[in-house]
Amino acid sequence: MAPVSAAKLPVGDNWGYQLKWDGVRLLAVIGKDGRVLLLSRQGLFKNEIYPELTALLESCALTLGPCVLDGELISWTGERPSFQRVLLRERTRGYGGSSVMTELRHPDPGTAPWRGEGIFEGSSGELGGVELDGGELGETLPASEERRKKGASTGSTPPSGLPNADGIFSAPPGLVFVLFDILRLGAADLRPLPYVQRHKVLLKMGSLLPAGLLVTELYVDGDALWRWVKAVRWEGVVSKRLDSTYREDKKHRDWLKTKTALLVDVDIVGLKVREGQTASLIMSLDGDYFGSVSLGLTGEMRTLLTSRFVPEDAFANGGSQYGEMPFAGLHPDLKGERIVWLEQPIPCTVTGLEITEAGQLRHPKLAGFGRKG
Repeated sequence: MAPVSAAKLPVGDNWGYQLKWDGVRLLAVIGKDGRVLLLSRQGLFKNEIYPELTALLESCALTLGPCVLDGELISWTGERPSFQRVLLRERTRGYGGSSVMTELRHPDPGTAPWRGEGIFEGSSGELGGVELDGGELGETLPASEERRKKGASTGSTPPSGLPNADGIFSAPPGLVFVLFDILRLGAADLRPLPYVQRHKVLLKMGSLLPAGLLVTELYVDGDALWRWVKAVRWEGVVSKRLDSTYREDKKHRDWLKTKTALLVDVDIVGLKVREGQTASLIMSLDGDYFGSVSLGLTGEMRTLLTSRFVPEDAFANGGSQYGEMPFAGLHPDLKGERIVWLEQPIPCTVTGLEITEAGQLRHPKLAGFGRKG
């Protein structure tokens, strides 16, 4: 089930709000035999890309029992999630990208999360006849002490460190699988349940989760969450209709995503030249082509870049490229363009809506030269 873009947060008693984590979407299937299967949104197998997560889930499979978990795998930098690092892992297909699963507390946005009772109770009610600690689910939620002892050591201990000024608890860099939904628990299909009830199941499972697995919080006050997200430059907020069932793809208006502007540090490695003037800047992210940016370039900037980096005789021999290309091959976007490749990259910061699956920034705009720090 994928959230649908929305310009503003929806308002109403039947909406809950969560942080939008900047990572890759994964389904984790834990089978009766304890084997784990990681699947992307497109149904691709991801076990070899993220062996750390596979091993962690296998280590606690007996404790959690058979289930299907839905979440976002993030790469924590020590301060915030980095989609760039996850993208690099995807591009290298896991090779040379080994990392650890790190223990992370949920950020504190200054508003209390929902804990299974209170203002949402009218929307949640009982779990549709599904009992968490017995009854219809029975052993599918392994809450007993005996079951915990049989499994791996997965007790979640409070991480060390104190929250910084932004309310984010310090944690060492590493991978974290942030859970926001559960589709199956034992033999029970939870997809027909309202979202608020499925979230209640996740909250019940929270004490069983090892370091590296984190249940994202659900908030009542969307405005407070949005203010925090904008202040600390988080990716955005996902709004969820509390009574929504789980429906695949985007054929719904029950999950909505509202994003802040994405801010990315890139290297400018080349200039597109048209009619003797710099038309746009060619971006590189971690050594890979990241697209071109022209929005935000003033006439004064274009003139300065042209005078400093574009020789008058750059294309005198009839060629379309000047200088040494930093990429292994010319990207199709650049074919037919006159390009001056820079000897030294120029660091700059750009904003955009999102990083596409092709690894490029959608609707980029120049925010400034240098790093955002």
